[in-house]
Amino acid sequence: MLADLHMHSTVSDGWRDPDEVAHLAADHGVRVMALTDHDTFYGVGRARAVAHRRGLGYVTALEVTTFPPNQMRHILGHGVDPNHPQLLAILDRTQGVFRKQTEAWIKVLEEQGIARELGLQAFAYKPTVMPGAVLKLVLQHGLMTEADAWASVRKAVDFMPADFYAPLPSPREAIDAIHAAGGLAVHAHPGSVPDQEMMKEVLPMLDGLEVYTRRHKPEQIPVYEELARQHGLLLTVGTDYHGFNGDDYVAPKTVIDIRYLEKLGSRVEWPAVEQAS
Repeated sequence: MLADLHMHSTVSDGWRDPDEVAHLAADHGVRVMALTDHDTFYGVGRARAVAHRRGLGYVTALEVTTFPPNQMRHILGHGVDPNHPQLLAILDRTQGVFRKQTEAWIKVLEEQGIARELGLQAFAYKPTVMPGAVLKLVLQHGLMTEADAWASVRKAVDFMPADFYAPLPSPREAIDAIHAAGGLAVHAHPGSVPDQEMMKEVLPMLDGLEVYTRRHKPEQIPVYEELARQHGLLLTVGTDYHGFNGDDYVAPKTVIDIRYLEKLGSRVEWPAVEQAS
């Protein structure tokens, strides 16, 4: 069965709305999907409604940012309760960090005379914000090249005090919260972690490893297949789709391991008609 258990929308740093993301998955033959926006569930309702209307199974999920953020030890929580207080408390902390990052960059853009032109003051009223959402507007309006935009972001956030990122959870805290919320914890794109030893520290705590992702080069796949085997982890599939700068959606080329779907069990929410049959 074709599944995509790692996708992003405009609710975090994706370029397409949650319902568009679900339509893309359905249009490309995906049968089970998960919208995994960074540290938020705000897009779940819209994505699930379209997924069910199109006959897809839906997994309530997210991607949790952990400390230190430059190590990209992102933890996917599949099949979680979006109202679980332990998990929501962590998300409140991570969202606070993202908001401060975004406000810092908007201040830099204001100094350059760009923020007012884009109406960036409206971000103060959004329930979730990330620098990536501002980046989308800057690039769509052709105000900077991608390289200049990222340099501008770094100018805003690279000089934050040492304790700025302290509210971010450790991988263990994130995984414990995902498990407490009834979900399965999966390390996203392990090949993107600069310090591979730090990535390996997380493996004993996990339920699965995202081996099949567009972020991995072909030669990396067998490396992470073997790591998953050594640690008794199930292999998962996810595109990490963002639609960045208008990128087309390309469905996964590898089908999901049926054992992971079986482990998800009732965490996969099927359309009502299929449940009744």
